Amino acid sequence: MRFSLKISTLPLAALAASLLLLAACGDSGSAASSSTEAVGKATNDAATTELPPDPPSATSASSGRCSDFSTQADAQRAANTRDADGDGVYCESLPCPCLKKGATAPSATAAPANPEAGCSKPSGVQQIGFSATKYPNILRHFLRAVRSGWPTILVVDRRGTDSRRDRVLAGVATKAGYDRDEYPPAMGRGRGSEGLTRGVNPTGWMASVMYVPSSENRSHGSVMGIKLRGFCSGTRFSYRFY
Repeated sequence: MRFSLKISTLPLAALAASLLLLAACGDSGSAASSSTEAVGKATNDAATTELPPDPPSATSASSGRCSDFSTQADAQRAANTRDADGDGVYCESLPCPCLKKGATAPSATAAPANPEAGCSKPSGVQQIGFSATKYPNILRHFLRAVRSGWPTILVVDRRGTDSRRDRVLAGVATKAGYDRDEYPPAMGRGRGSEGLTRGVNPTGWMASVMYVPSSENRSHGSVMGIKLRGFCSGTRFSYRFY
């Protein structure tokens, strides 16, 4: 009796195809796993990368005081304090080296500009006008201060303005976007030994202080300095709003 062993080629072909499919799936899984690991590593790397610090805000960069600087030239370069008399020279009470408006190099011997040069001292009270619509918060502070007993008639006193301002603002915290407005202004109070005694109304360094938007306060201070520029210390003046 003869036996013949017949093996169908169809099952063998199917088995071979299955093995190829399994191998392909294995390679795909490895690739997917590698891709996932790579994405995860990139995500972790990004999460641990330090971002650069935020730039300083304009508000914080424009709230300096003369006492923050050791010389007048340093304050002039920063240009972030108030120019009390509007002549373009900052912190004139600080020691030299000094730097005038528009200058690029300081001089070790030059003295600060003299705001009293060529000034006049009229006998009457000078009305210094300000727009009520442009300076509504300055007007509000003025009215509140006068109701509290501060005088309406002030006297120009340029010596020691920065020192008086620093002293009265020492206990008043800064506030982003706002300046600490003083009434009477530093240039309108003091008198005698630079006005650094405690004093009252407006002899001495004391004043009413109120938060006012920075842009409004600095514009008002600049206008006041320009309008008082031609008057000598001792000239009487008052605010007038129109």
